[in-house]
Amino acid sequence: MTRPRIERLADDLYVIDAFMESRPQRLACYLYDTPERVLIEVGPSSTLDHLVASLDHLGIDDLATIVVTHIHLDHAGGTGHLATRYPRANIGVHRQGARHLENPDRLWRSAARVYGEERLAAMWGRMEPIASDRLQVLDEGSVISLGGQRKLTVLHTPGHADHHVAFFDEHNGGLFVGDALGVCYPHGHFVMPVTPPPEFNPRAAAIQMHRMSELGAQFIGFAHFGPASDVASKLAEAEQRMWQWVGMVRAMRHLDDDAAARELRAQTYDAYLAMGFSRDDLDSYDATVFWPMQVTGIRRWLSQQEP
Repeated sequence: MTRPRIERLADDLYVIDAFMESRPQRLACYLYDTPERVLIEVGPSSTLDHLVASLDHLGIDDLATIVVTHIHLDHAGGTGHLATRYPRANIGVHRQGARHLENPDRLWRSAARVYGEERLAAMWGRMEPIASDRLQVLDEGSVISLGGQRKLTVLHTPGHADHHVAFFDEHNGGLFVGDALGVCYPHGHFVMPVTPPPEFNPRAAAIQMHRMSELGAQFIGFAHFGPASDVASKLAEAEQRMWQWVGMVRAMRHLDDDAAARELRAQTYDAYLAMGFSRDDLDSYDATVFWPMQVTGIRRWLSQQEP
């Protein structure tokens, strides 16, 4: 078992490295060790033991609420298993995603069409259903209690997925964004878009990024990976690169999906190398990116915009 990697962000807030894919800095889970304990993000079932070991290390024997920003398997795949371990916890999820946690069969089939059945099972592991009476259905303006006057406010943030939500803590200014902005591997480096089918919508994503910029957040809690305090620049960076990718893929009409994926990867590498990033930095990102998915998501959205 990998030794737990836990960082204390505040007196009652921790970021836990979930060692997704059995590698460091792939998924950050955020624990509020408040009177009503709340865990943000779970990760896949395939590496859930790393998160559980970290919670045990912190002496956590009970959770009030487990919330996920969205139901993609790298964020929510292990939620059913974790719900069994913490039987008194409510499971918070957007209303459009709740039925998929109650019965994950359709979600699994959808993901298998992107990744393939064998790769999906090996990479993320199987899901377990969650009883409907355990689900806390979330939408814009919902509140997750931390105990006393403390709370997380839910923002409905479509763009990456229609059922995506983010969580804002007015007390410490934390904004936990899931994949709404993309990924930032490892902490401190550039933001890279994540554009999966079937629901990627850059216009919706940009609207949410603008709304986030008005919250007065003090830090962004990326799921992939970790907190970043340069809030304004990360939001601007995320939007700029997202539209760059859309433009790049639009210009590849003549290429099939596989060729377009290779070209998107090559152009992305060239651009980042020109900015002074090292090939090692890029290889760290590249290990996490399924380029055909990125192209397919953007092309699906473009096909809905253009005759």
